[in-house]
Amino acid sequence: MSSRVRKTPLFKKSLHDVIRGIRACKDPEAVDTYIRDAISECRQEVQLQDMDIKSMAILKLSYLQMLGYDMSWASFNVLEVMSSQKFQQKRIGYLAAMQSFGADTDVLMLTTNMLKKDLASPNHLDVAIAIGAIANIVSPSLARDLAEDLLKMMNHSRPYVRKKAVLVMYKIFLQYPQALRASFPRLREKLQDPEISVKSATVNVVCELAKKHPKNYLALAPQLYDILTTSSNNWMLIKIIKLFASLVPCDKRLKGKLLPPITNLIQTTTAMSLLYECVNCIVSSGMLAKEDDELATMCVSKLRIFFEETDQNLKFVGLLAYNKIVLTHPLLVAQNADVVMDCMDDPDLSIRERAVELVVYLVNTDTLFEVVKRLMLQLIPQSRDQILPETYRIEVVRRILDMCSKNTYENVTNFEWYVAVLVDLVKITEGIKVLGPEIGAELQNVAVRVRSVRDYAVSASVRLLNDRGLIRKSPGVLKYAAWVVGEYSSYIEDCPSVLASLLALEPQGQPSEVEAVYIQALPKVYSMYAGSDVIPWTSSRTEEISLLTESIVSYLEKFSSSMDIEVQERSVEFLELFRLIVLAIKERPDDDSDLSPPLLISQAMRQMFSQWELNPVSAIAQQRIPIPDGLDLDEEFNNPIYYSESEDEEEVLLRQQILKQQEINASKSVNSAQPNIVTRRKGKKGSKKAAVVLTPDESLDSEEEAEMEKRRAERRRRQAEDPYYILESDKVASKTRRRKAQSSSDEESSSDDDPIKDEELDIDSIPIMKLEITSIATPADSKKKKKKRVQPASVEIVKEETYGDGEEVAQMAHTEVRRTRTTGKTNNLLRVNAKGLEELDLNTPDDEDEAGRLEVERFRAEIQAARKKAEEAAAAEDQNKSPIVVKKKKKTAKVVTKVKKSSKKKKAIIADEEEEQEEEEIVTVKPKKAKSKKIKPTESESKPENVEESDAKDVEKVGTEEEKVDVLVAEPITELVTEGQSTEE
Repeated sequence: MSSRVRKTPLFKKSLHDVIRGIRACKDPEAVDTYIRDAISECRQEVQLQDMDIKSMAILKLSYLQMLGYDMSWASFNVLEVMSSQKFQQKRIGYLAAMQSFGADTDVLMLTTNMLKKDLASPNHLDVAIAIGAIANIVSPSLARDLAEDLLKMMNHSRPYVRKKAVLVMYKIFLQYPQALRASFPRLREKLQDPEISVKSATVNVVCELAKKHPKNYLALAPQLYDILTTSSNNWMLIKIIKLFASLVPCDKRLKGKLLPPITNLIQTTTAMSLLYECVNCIVSSGMLAKEDDELATMCVSKLRIFFEETDQNLKFVGLLAYNKIVLTHPLLVAQNADVVMDCMDDPDLSIRERAVELVVYLVNTDTLFEVVKRLMLQLIPQSRDQILPETYRIEVVRRILDMCSKNTYENVTNFEWYVAVLVDLVKITEGIKVLGPEIGAELQNVAVRVRSVRDYAVSASVRLLNDRGLIRKSPGVLKYAAWVVGEYSSYIEDCPSVLASLLALEPQGQPSEVEAVYIQALPKVYSMYAGSDVIPWTSSRTEEISLLTESIVSYLEKFSSSMDIEVQERSVEFLELFRLIVLAIKERPDDDSDLSPPLLISQAMRQMFSQWELNPVSAIAQQRIPIPDGLDLDEEFNNPIYYSESEDEEEVLLRQQILKQQEINASKSVNSAQPNIVTRRKGKKGSKKAAVVLTPDESLDSEEEAEMEKRRAERRRRQAEDPYYILESDKVASKTRRRKAQSSSDEESSSDDDPIKDEELDIDSIPIMKLEITSIATPADSKKKKKKRVQPASVEIVKEETYGDGEEVAQMAHTEVRRTRTTGKTNNLLRVNAKGLEELDLNTPDDEDEAGRLEVERFRAEIQAARKKAEEAAAAEDQNKSPIVVKKKKKTAKVVTKVKKSSKKKKAIIADEEEEQEEEEIVTVKPKKAKSKKIKPTESESKPENVEESDAKDVEKVGTEEEKVDVLVAEPITELVTEGQSTEE
C-alpha cells in the first residue's frame, strides 16, 4: 500500500509541473539534479502500457531535449506514441521524432510503413503531421520509399495538404534527385492550381530548384510569366522575379519579354522589397547592358529612395544594388556619391563596409584627396568605447591602396601626399602585421617608379627605420623601408643614424626575409657614407670609419651561422668584403698625407651597387627571353653510379669495374662518334650482375630499357624532392624536347640503316597546348575601353622594362593586380547539400531509357527493311499476274510479340488496331499449298484463271500477314525487341 501511494504522484507529473520545478531551483547544480531525476522518472513512465502516461513522458523528454539533454534512448518509445490512434498523442510522437530523429537513428527504417499508413489516412490532419515529420527526418531510403505516396498527396482534395505535399517534395528531391523526373509534370500542374497558397508553394519550390540547375525549368517560363502579369501577391512576385533572374542567363530571349512587366512594377509598386528585387533582377541577370542608359537611370533614381528611409536594411540593400550597377554605369552612380559618403559615417558597421566597397569606383582626380581623408578617419575610433574590428580596418586600408594605385596612379597628382598617407597608415594600423608588407610594397613601388619623389620616399623610409616600435608592432614594413634606403642611399642626409638603425637588428629577432634585406642594405649605405669625396680622410676620419667597419664585421659574424640560406649567404659574402676593407684601412699611412678614401670603398663598392639604375621589370618579361641554343636540361653532366642493395664482395667488385670502365671511356679520344655505354645485364645466375660494355652497334633490349627508364624516374623524383634543384617549366621542357628530337632526327636521317626511317609520324599523338589569350588586350582595345589621364609634366612614372617589343606587354602588365589576397568563402547557413540536383538534367533521359529507345529504333529499321524487300519481290512477281480486286472489311488484328530483355524476362507487346475501316486491296491469288507463313511467293507458281473459295481464304490469310507487318511498323514500340523472336496471334 505504501508503494502505491509513492507511485501515484510520480506518474501524474505533467510538463507544466516539470517546468515549474525547474524554475523553482535556485542554482545550476539544483537544476541539473532536478532534470536528471525527471529523466529517470520518464525512463520508468515510457515502459508502462498506458498510452497517456507514455505520451506525457515523451512530451517532457522533448522539452528537456531542447535544453540539451539526450533522448535518443527513447527512439522506440517515440515510435510507439507516433502509432497511437489519438491525434493528440500522435502529434506528440511526431513532434518528438522531428526533434530527436536523425540519419543514424536505428528505428528510422521502421517508420516507413507507419508513414505510408498515415499518408493514406482519411483524416487530413494525420496526413498533415506525417508530411511535416517527413520534411525533418527524411533520409535517402525514406525519400525513395515515400516519393510515390507524396506525389499522390499533391492532388489531395484539401489545399492545406496539397500545399504541404508540394513543399515537402523539395526535401525529397534533395535526398533522392531521381524523384524530380517523375514529379516534374505534377509540379508543373500545381502552377495552375486554383488555390493561391498551393501556387505560391510551388513557385517557392521551383525557385529553389532553379538555383541548382536553371536550364531544367525554362519550359515553365510561360506559366511563370502568366503569374507575373496577373498576380497581385507581392511575396509570390518576389519569388517569380528571383526565378526569372536565374533563367534569363540561360535564354537571352527572355529579356525582351520580361523588361516591360518588370519596368512597370518598378514604376508603380510601393513595396520596397518588390522594388529591390525588380532592380536586382535587371542587374544580376545581365539584362542591364552598357547601352541601356535609360533603364540604368531609372534604377539608380529609384534606389536613391532607399537612402531617404529610416530603415537601415533599405540602406544596406541599396548599397548592394549600387555595387552591381557601378560596374556598367559608374557615372550614374557617381552622381549619387553624396548618399554613399554619408553612409560611410553610419553607425552600422555593415553599411559602412558596403559603402567602402562602393567608394572605390567613384573616385577621380578631384575627389581622391577627400575620399582618402574620409576613409582614414574610419580607422580611428570616434570614442573610447568604440572598438573597430580588425577585418574592417584591413579592408579600409586595402581600399585606399587600390584607389591610389589604380591604373598606375592615374588619379594621384601629388606623390608626396601619397607617401605621407602611406606613412600615416603605418602609424594608424600598428599591431596589424598583415598590412605592413602591403603598405611597404606600395612605398617601394612609388620610390622606384616616380624619380621626383625618391628623396621624400627615402626620408620617410629613414623615419620608419628609426622608429624602434615598428620592429615589434609592424616588422613587415621595415623590409621595404630598408630596401628603399639601401637602393637610393645617395638621398640619405644622416647616414650614421641609418647605419645605427640597421646595426640594431638582433639575430633571429625578426623574419629571415627582413634580416636578409637589412644585410643587403648595410654595405650600400656604408659605401655611400665612407666613400664620400666631400669629407677628407683625416686621421680622425680614418679612426671613425675603422671603428664602424669593425662593428659591421662583428654584426655580420652573428648572422654568418644563420639557419636561413639567404641570410647566411649574404652575411658571409659581405663579411669577407668588410674584412678586406679593415685591412685596407690599416695599411693607410698614419699621417694626413693621403686625404682620399681607399679605392676599395670609393670605387669598387660604388661600382658594385650604383653603376646601373634599377628600374621596374614587367612580371612577364622572363617568359619572353628565348632559350639559348644548345641548352639541354635533360642531359646529365656525368654518368650516374648505381649501387645495388646488397653489399657483398661481388657487388663491390662490380662497382669497381664500372668505375674503371668510366675512367677508360673518359680517356678515349673526343673525336669518337659515340661513347661506350656502361650498363649492367642480368647474368646467368639470375641474381648476379656483371658489367658489360656495349659498343655503338649494339642495342639495348627491352629489359635494359625498362631499367634505364626506372633510373630516369628515380632521378626525376630526387630532383622534385630536392628544394635546391630548379625544376624546368613546361615551356622550357617542351622546347628542350623538341630541340633534342630535332637533333636526333638529323642524326637518324644521315644513317642509311635506320630501322624506323620509313615509319610515318603520328600527328594525333602530339599534345595540343591550350593558349590563354583572353587576358591580353591589344593597345587599340585598351584605348577604346578607357582613356588614360595625362599626368602633369612635372611627374614622370617609370615604365616597366621587358624583353623585345614590350608595348603590348607593358600595357598588360600595368593592368595586372599587384597584390594577391585570400578571401574567405561563406558557407550556407542551412548547409543544404543539393549536389544531386545540380547534376540532374531533366532534358537528358536515363541510360536505360536511352538504350531501350535505340534498341527499339534498330528493331523498327529491321522490320521496315524486311517489309520493303517483300514488297519489291511481290512487285516483281505481279508484273506477270493480273491482280484481282477484293473488297473486304479489315478486322481488329492483335499481334503479341514475345521479347526478351537482357536474357532475364519476357514481355509482350500488344498492338491493337482500334478502328475498323473498309478499303479496297489488291491481292494476289495463291494456290492452297502456299498457306505457309512466308509472304514471298515463288516464281514457278502458276496463276489459276478462276478463284475458288479456298483460294479466297488464302487471300484473306495473306492480307492478315501483311496487316501484322503494318501494325508493327505503325504502332509505337516501347519495349526492347530482340532478334529471332517469332510473332503469334
